Amino acid sequence: LFNCMAMEARKEVLLPGDTVAGLPQVGPGLYLDSDTVRVHTVGILQRKDKKICVNYSCKRYVPSLNERVLGVVTKGGKQSKVDIGAAVGAYLPELEFEGATKRNKPNLEVGDVVYARLTKAHRHAEPELSCIAENGKSNGLGVLHAQGTGHLIRCSLGLCRRLLKPSCHVTTELGKYFKFQCVVGLNGRVWVDSTSVRATITVANALLCSEYMSDAVITDMVKKIAEM
Repeated sequence: LFNCMAMEARKEVLLPGDTVAGLPQVGPGLYLDSDTVRVHTVGILQRKDKKICVNYSCKRYVPSLNERVLGVVTKGGKQSKVDIGAAVGAYLPELEFEGATKRNKPNLEVGDVVYARLTKAHRHAEPELSCIAENGKSNGLGVLHAQGTGHLIRCSLGLCRRLLKPSCHVTTELGKYFKFQCVVGLNGRVWVDSTSVRATITVANALLCSEYMSDAVITDMVKKIAEM
């Protein structure tokens, strides 16, 4: 899994169609065209060791192999259809869950929110999902259940990458005043669940408002909403 925010930034702006020298491990913003690494979106090139990605901020998601995403089930069955915010929906086979068999498998319903991994992400084919991690375990992947307080929000891809940073300031500050669960998909969707509907909405709004705030402003904002 790539974390563009942790990579060393090089001030090199790339445009769609640009090529990148060599055959590094390709991350978000890039795709392989035969033996050539090409750019599919405007952004800043970032490298770390043999890994490379393009750091960009937009709302349209382009599927990338092995990325964790949040999706909403739009059609059930053996091949459930899941909306992940891309140009086309993704498929989630019924056996792509830890311990699933033909007799014992989850019954996905329309509207269910799933946290899954992209196992197929070719630009000329429909994406495919799995709720099994690389080690054969679920590792938190699967259907997200809430006691009536869970809420799925949509945001920019840049904010999602910021929320995934280990030192994310807004989640640290919110954790001082609220008990909440936050699941971030790299496709511009965030699942928030807290102790009440009001707390969930408060946390969700704080996350959305924090995108262009400095750490000092975020601290002040969280303190004010906690006192309300």
